[in-house]
Amino acid sequence: MKHTNISLEQHLITLKHDDSIKHYYRGSSIDRPLAIVLLVLLFPIFLLNALLGFVSKGSVFTPLYKTDALGRTLVLKTFTAGVFLNTAILFDVFSGKIGFCGIPLTHSMSPEIQLLALKQLKVKAGIFSLYDLHVNTGLTVTSKVRLLEQQLNGTLTNYLSLIIKSTLCRILYGQPKSINKPKNLTLFGLTIKNTSMKDAVNWITNNNTNGHAEKCKTQLGFFVNVHSINLSISDNQFFNQLSSADALFADGSGMRLAATKAGFTLNGNNNGTDMLPHLCRKSIKSNQSLFFLGAKPGVAEKAANKLTRKYSGLRIVGTEHGYSDLTDEQIIEKINNSGCDVLLVAMGSPIQEKWLLEHKDQLQCKTALAVGGLFDFYSGNISRSPLWLREVGMEWVWRLMQEPRNKFNRYVIGTPLFLYRTFFLGLANTGVK
Repeated sequence: MKHTNISLEQHLITLKHDDSIKHYYRGSSIDRPLAIVLLVLLFPIFLLNALLGFVSKGSVFTPLYKTDALGRTLVLKTFTAGVFLNTAILFDVFSGKIGFCGIPLTHSMSPEIQLLALKQLKVKAGIFSLYDLHVNTGLTVTSKVRLLEQQLNGTLTNYLSLIIKSTLCRILYGQPKSINKPKNLTLFGLTIKNTSMKDAVNWITNNNTNGHAEKCKTQLGFFVNVHSINLSISDNQFFNQLSSADALFADGSGMRLAATKAGFTLNGNNNGTDMLPHLCRKSIKSNQSLFFLGAKPGVAEKAANKLTRKYSGLRIVGTEHGYSDLTDEQIIEKINNSGCDVLLVAMGSPIQEKWLLEHKDQLQCKTALAVGGLFDFYSGNISRSPLWLREVGMEWVWRLMQEPRNKFNRYVIGTPLFLYRTFFLGLANTGVK
């Protein structure tokens, strides 16, 4: 189905008349057989829970009231006592009350859309949904409407894949929660802005709009990921540089795991690669311009050309590669003369952060971001990982496959080291180095 910028109501009507929706129903036909298999495998646990519930509470099950995105109320089961209490929902799947995958239970639609959807779609609520999967990993690459469309048009393979990916992500990141999401949180001793992608882009584009006549200082935004945390723990100077930024954004599944360990839920995965399309659209809307600095010769220019062709009205007012013969002063003069609002610097950590901090007072742009290998992705020099890998927070595996020698230390050594520091040393909570 071709994606167009139409309303959710029109999407629902389109979905109703799309014959490919029958594939989704074919996928849901595996619910009962799969539930039977799991019920058999988990029978010892169910028996234990039943005995504990009957002895301690006088009942095996407790009703669990849920409302799905279409406003339908469901009364589901949970065990009264024991372990893995929510596995009782498998009885509801077996009875056909709910599916493994279906309409989300975690958000709602307007009453008008609920009424239309109920008339148009005969889809059960589900334990898992594509929307919840993306929320759980912090992805913001597709709208709710298109996620619904994609899920309803899925094949049996897509259905099974969604179950597997959702189960894996719930094991890794836990159940999506709407609580314990402070605006700022401390991880590894660093203050992180806990923003959605939309709010992060708003921070980038709204700086220096405080009503004062005088020129405000350039605001610096850095992205904090597994690699930068490892660097900051081994290099106190780099830790201080990260701490000096005006905003730090959590980037990647590793930071999501660390936040979960520290008792927080991240609002989004604010990595620069996913952010750039949002930044381009917001820059067009707010009539702001970008400047690209860094990467190998020709890469920034190629990325700029591709982006301006893709986003009509986007103004990228200058580029300069990271191997230029120009002095820093000449590069800064070029940036300032361009009149750019947002500067993107791609030199790799910790060089890019150091460069921005050293020259912050000379820059005249509103915001400057340290963006790592961003231009390589958007120039086409390096391919982005498949969406299914990003949906389970494993994009780093793709990067390792592309550059095994260059990325060996970063991922093969760095990732286990980060997990050790997070889960065994508890540094995510304390920040003690």
